[in-house]
Amino acid sequence: MLDRIPEYAECFVAPDRWAIATIVEVSGSVPRPAGTSMAVRDDGRTIGSVSGGCVEGAVVDAALACLDSGATELHSFGYADDDGISIGLMCGGDVRVLVQPLRAISTAEPLTRAHLVRDLPLHDTTAGSLLTAEGLGIALRADALCAAFDGDELPDELARAAGHAGDRIRAALRAGGTHVIDVTDRATPECPVVRRLLVESTATPARLLIYGANDFSAALAQAAAALGRHVTVCDARPVFATRARHPGAHEVVLMRPAEHFAQELAAGRVDARTAVVMLTHDPRFDLPVLDAALRHEVAYVGAMGSRVTHDKRVQELRAGGLTAAHLGRLHSPIGLDLGARTPAEVAVSILAELILVESTARAGSGSASASVGSLALRAGSGSVPDAAERSGLPARLRDTDGDVHDDARRRAEPLRVSRDMATARGAAAGGAAAAGGAATASAVSPAAAPDHGSTPPGRSCAATPRRTAAPKEALAWM
Repeated sequence: MLDRIPEYAECFVAPDRWAIATIVEVSGSVPRPAGTSMAVRDDGRTIGSVSGGCVEGAVVDAALACLDSGATELHSFGYADDDGISIGLMCGGDVRVLVQPLRAISTAEPLTRAHLVRDLPLHDTTAGSLLTAEGLGIALRADALCAAFDGDELPDELARAAGHAGDRIRAALRAGGTHVIDVTDRATPECPVVRRLLVESTATPARLLIYGANDFSAALAQAAAALGRHVTVCDARPVFATRARHPGAHEVVLMRPAEHFAQELAAGRVDARTAVVMLTHDPRFDLPVLDAALRHEVAYVGAMGSRVTHDKRVQELRAGGLTAAHLGRLHSPIGLDLGARTPAEVAVSILAELILVESTARAGSGSASASVGSLALRAGSGSVPDAAERSGLPARLRDTDGDVHDDARRRAEPLRVSRDMATARGAAAGGAAAAGGAATASAVSPAAAPDHGSTPPGRSCAATPRRTAAPKEALAWM
């Protein structure tokens, strides 16, 4: 119920008139996660929703019944039949809902607390269950627990009730969200479950670190903040790293990205829920941060750039000592391929990929990066040794020192590009002459030339790669 605790302030004024329905466990495809709650008043008024409409009516009826009886009950809802006769979820999932009079919770004063731990009935309520005994496990224990508190230390009453499960409760509090902890009796060989505790915790928002200040970072910060992320934008350029350009960010930091990320690591502000997004387009900024982020357990690491830029970036990171497993966690080019063009659309694609990676990790598949198609390994870069590995040289990143605007490098760049273009034109001219000679020879002796239009034996037309010119939009990202 902590998900809506500020909205329940009016309920605590008259707790005898309200009941709270809380989703405690879910499985399969369900509309709302565990911890979602709804308040129901004795006249049928509701605050919030637990299913978006699928089982709302049944939950309201159960809440009104518990207000009359004073009982705390568990109700399970599964798949509804095609005729809609049975009450359930058409999406095919299963959900278990705790329905409890608010007066049983209000004494713990959870309005201003970060954690709430309550006893659960051991079994679901069934037809006629209100007439059955506590011994069947559908009613709360006589010594039912309800504790609201702050900090990491468990209250004495909770510590005694939890027993050997205390460490698991502390871990659940640190992780945040909603968890069900079973307390077993280890004095008997069967170790039966003698107590079930619902643990709710309002964890701090997950962080999003955006390195590189531009139109894309402004749109991403705005969208991410709307999803409840704590957003930090960092750039070394004072013209772009401003609060005015990033109204959606909680923090705007003027600092070199590598220095900022190192400070956050040292201060312990980077954890398994942190997402790191690189939008700088500059290897001097990208490489040190990506190298450090991929070596730590963070939720997501993404970098903007074309596929050509990505391939070069992977080579540099592999030369710095990152393994194929590290590089498999790098999402680049960043975002799901939605055909996004504008900064707002790109922000949606990045957050969609981030949500997909996090949800896959929560599902326990262990292959969140692979599920969204990490390009580092699909391109084959994970299996080809780089120059440093072949020569036995110590692994190191390229030199990322230098000013943000390197005038000497920019003056030398046109000369290098001109030489490369001249070389390319010479090679193209030579290739055209060779092709002309080959065409003449083919005209004289057709049998001597292979038939390039036919498909070689054992190969399909689809297996023959074709080169196409890159569109101008793609070149702009390189």
